[in-house]
Amino acid sequence: MGIDLHVNSGEAVALLGASGSGKSTLLGLLAGLDDPTSGSAFLLKQNLSEISEEQRSRLRLGRVGFVFQSFQLIPGMTALENVILPLQLAGVDKAAEQARQLLKDVGLGKRMTHLPRQLSGGEQQRVAIARAFAGEPEVLFADEPTGNLDAETGEQIIKLLFDLRDRCNTALLMVTHDDQLAKRCDRVYHLQGGRLAEIEQEPS
Repeated sequence: MGIDLHVNSGEAVALLGASGSGKSTLLGLLAGLDDPTSGSAFLLKQNLSEISEEQRSRLRLGRVGFVFQSFQLIPGMTALENVILPLQLAGVDKAAEQARQLLKDVGLGKRMTHLPRQLSGGEQQRVAIARAFAGEPEVLFADEPTGNLDAETGEQIIKLLFDLRDRCNTALLMVTHDDQLAKRCDRVYHLQGGRLAEIEQEPS
């Protein structure tokens, strides 16, 4: 791919493109979940090609958040337990208290004890978003964070994303088809044919 992309702290970047254009693959490469066949990917100033998978995991722990299209919630854990887990792994004090607040922030205050299979797709997505916010990450990768949500809930999630950015100086890199989300970003790129082109934003 002819791609050169740098995302600064506190910057929000949207990735647009047709299905199958490689947007999710690009997120995986930048997060160190996949290995590039050529070129280099840096995360938090670390060349991911020069460290092991275990070292990548340690690098991401407590510093990087993810919202996946498939949610990747742990089936045998409640919504609350799914959000508590990354906080506990990162050694965060009062993990349960923080997890409860995060679930309230995404409108799931009354669904905390439900297992993923007892939640709708939109509710599972909100659990995944609450989990991604856990620990107030320095970098957040999100693959269609509003894709399964109604307009009202989607707007709520957009607000949460940018509140996180403003509060923690988090870098946001998001794959999206949501025009409202893209308009809120500092930069918007279109991926096609293995090349990334910046889209000029209209003044708000």
